[in-house]
Amino acid sequence: MISKINILHTEWSDGWGGQEIRILAESLEFIKRGYGVSIAAQPNSQLIQKAREANISVLPLTMNKGFNIGAILKLIKFIKINKVNIIHTHSSVDSRTGGIAGRIAGIKVVRSRHISMPVSKSWLTWFQYMKLANRVITSGEFIKQELIKVNKMLPERIVSAPAGVDEKRFSINKEASNIKVEFKIDKDCFIIGMVSVIRSWKGHEFVIRAMESLKKKIPNVHLLIVGDGPVKEKVLSLIKELSLEESITLVGYQKDPVPFYQVMDVVVLPSYAGEATSQTLPQAMLMGKPVISTNIGGLPEVVIDRETGLIVLPKDSKSIYQAVLELFSDANLRDTIVKNGREHALNFFTFKKMVDTTEDVYIELLNK
Repeated sequence: MISKINILHTEWSDGWGGQEIRILAESLEFIKRGYGVSIAAQPNSQLIQKAREANISVLPLTMNKGFNIGAILKLIKFIKINKVNIIHTHSSVDSRTGGIAGRIAGIKVVRSRHISMPVSKSWLTWFQYMKLANRVITSGEFIKQELIKVNKMLPERIVSAPAGVDEKRFSINKEASNIKVEFKIDKDCFIIGMVSVIRSWKGHEFVIRAMESLKKKIPNVHLLIVGDGPVKEKVLSLIKELSLEESITLVGYQKDPVPFYQVMDVVVLPSYAGEATSQTLPQAMLMGKPVISTNIGGLPEVVIDRETGLIVLPKDSKSIYQAVLELFSDANLRDTIVKNGREHALNFFTFKKMVDTTEDVYIELLNK
């Protein structure tokens, strides 16, 4: 009988987005539940930095593409010294490195798939998912079904665990500072909100272009962008090009997005690639905000058109314009979407449900 379960997470990315946030949040929750948790990531990654700040055990580990024997050996040594029972990998490079280390060390391997981008159909990819890993956890049912149908992977080895939101943190009744005052936004503005890493495929460009038309119909409309990322400068250039500086506010990455959600009248996530079930949409729903998204990847699991939100076409500013205008004009539709959206998020997209599902996978593997 194992006296204590020790989990080692690995992550190759050095950025800070939904995937890395989920790893850190899960790690903290499992520590609360009595597990030992460590994180192996690139030495200069934000995940390593934030894990240290949270007093989580870390292994700074340089991981390169290809067969990295040095990283594999360091992982094996760490696994043995720290009596790790399960290694949980998250990106392609660390999944290969961690998967090999886990198999050599004789422990169970769990592989997460966080994004809905197509997975290579090569035998090597199949081997990494189905042979190096004992179980695959996907961020939503859409990704799971794609792996089964397109990549011919084994259904019994794949579990769906959509990104979950802390309903206590993202609460309608939570008190927060007045962001409108802090960022000098007029108190009567109708605020469209975006909360995400600023990547090209998140669709910021199309919301910004929709603002040109929205200003003619909603004179006090304002776009509030929360987040930072690799295409921030392109976004700023587009705002300047369209002379929308007075109507759009970028506030950068915010550790606590709750005060920003509170002032938003509608939340938009117009991604055209890569999305699983998203954390932004359930967060907004729990905060009592109507949402707009595309039907990309796992987003339709969260947004059921005209029930829990509105669906717009990818890369289509006109479609976004029409959806925002409809929500602005139709109070009954807004109220319906808010009520249904919050109930949907509470039923399917809570943090507890996500962690419980992951814990069930760990326990099942160790019992075997």
